[in-house]
Amino acid sequence: MKQRIQQLLMGNSLPKDTLLNTGWLLFRLHIGLSIAIHAGWPKMNTLAAPGWFNDQVAGLGFTFPSPAFWATLASWGEFVGGIGIALGLLTRFNAFQLAFQFFVISFIWFDKPEPLTGMYFQQTLFWAYVLTVFAGSGRFSIDYLLQNRKKVKINAPLKTAVAAILVIILFANPVQAQSVTLENKTTISDFHSLSGKWKGQLTYLDYNSNKPVSIPANTLFEMVSDSSFDQFIYYTDEPHKNADSRYIIRENGTVLNEMKLVERKEEKGKLLLVFEYRGPDGNDNRMATMQRIMKLSGKVLTITKMVKYDGEDHFIQRHQYRFSSSLGK
Repeated sequence: MKQRIQQLLMGNSLPKDTLLNTGWLLFRLHIGLSIAIHAGWPKMNTLAAPGWFNDQVAGLGFTFPSPAFWATLASWGEFVGGIGIALGLLTRFNAFQLAFQFFVISFIWFDKPEPLTGMYFQQTLFWAYVLTVFAGSGRFSIDYLLQNRKKVKINAPLKTAVAAILVIILFANPVQAQSVTLENKTTISDFHSLSGKWKGQLTYLDYNSNKPVSIPANTLFEMVSDSSFDQFIYYTDEPHKNADSRYIIRENGTVLNEMKLVERKEEKGKLLLVFEYRGPDGNDNRMATMQRIMKLSGKVLTITKMVKYDGEDHFIQRHQYRFSSSLGK
């Protein structure tokens, strides 16, 4: 019974061929580290999952006992599970839970899923984790060492390989791993000058035509407390799209709602705040890294949304609000 459980959690079905197991190690490193660094780590600002991810999970119907429970479980599953697959620790278990996650994304979340022939990366990852469930950990893994610790001698090359994997995990994403400098913090005082009414327009990139469209837009900022403020947006021609949001400064000024502050500059009466977060974007709900860029220069305020889809190298401008304080404050 104990051996069966071990096989289910951390077993290996690959032959002992060194070349095959070396290739499998490289494959595990890719599918493990990519999901841990690019999907799991951005959600690790707090123990609980970010709000946008809770909403996404709720939209899929995972509401009992709560969307936050499933979203947090999925976030930690991406981060810890990805590292586990890279190291070859509880490989089959981690691959199974990630395969389940990407099954939901590939075949439930998408409006028109394409079983077997889908060319989107979520389905590719789903099949990669399914393959890992069947194949197991391979010889170059912690699972294999644990199950064969009486037979396997840990020689110097193997120690070096394990150390190299740990170094890759720790430093593969140095930009996110670095500590926040004193400059990269915001306080409610950064937003005091926004208080009041602003008039302007929204220019956005149409999802269908891929061309910019401009419509009139006004906004109102109200300070709520020493760590929060409200923003109301009014669309003159499309009032049914009016919206309001509350923004809360958290984690000692490094996070606004669920957006991480990645840059802050202030000089000669100008203020720049750049926030970054992860989420789906576009008609096909592709996962992306997004930036909210706020620039205040005198009586002119711009708020820009930039989007970089997973697998692409450059940000595109999704939309930009441009306001002036001509309505009086």
